[in-house]
Amino acid sequence: MGKVPVRLKEVAYTISPYHQHVMTGLWKDIPYKLSKKFHENWVSAFTLVVPIVGTYMYAENYREQEKLHHRY
Repeated sequence: MGKVPVRLKEVAYTISPYHQHVMTGLWKDIPYKLSKKFHENWVSAFTLVVPIVGTYMYAENYREQEKLHHRY
């Protein structure tokens, strides 16, 4: 049992530099795609955004109270 050489076919795909509509499919229906992703993952987005926004609001309020502390 010897080794049998196998012929491989090679296919090279190229894009013309003058072709302008290569990635139009990515941007088509972008509002629909974003809203669909959000509706599918709103719980994850909510649990990610709420702590970050809450921490930011707390820090801003603390800084503001610290600035106004000496006035009263």
